[in-house]
Amino acid sequence: MVNAHLWMFIVSNLLVFALGSALTVLSFKAQKRLGRENLRFTTLGFALITTSIVVEALYAPGIAGGDWLTTSHLLTLYTIESLLVASGLASIAYSLLQY
Repeated sequence: MVNAHLWMFIVSNLLVFALGSALTVLSFKAQKRLGRENLRFTTLGFALITTSIVVEALYAPGIAGGDWLTTSHLLTLYTIESLLVASGLASIAYSLLQY
């Protein structure tokens, strides 16, 4: 039987992925419609943040109970995820500063 915590993890990641994807598409459409160059960085920022969720979800089976995932692997995963989120937020901040 599948663990309830794993289901919470999957559902929350799907929710964040759906919202991140929607924001990425909306930002892209706004950039095309308005022709504002700074919105390109907003689109990039949302895409990077959404990508971090995908990276985390790829390691979910290991987190759920695989013995192959070591502390080193977890630290690498969290570092990559944090760098993607930080890059995405920096891109959004740059976009806002250009406005």
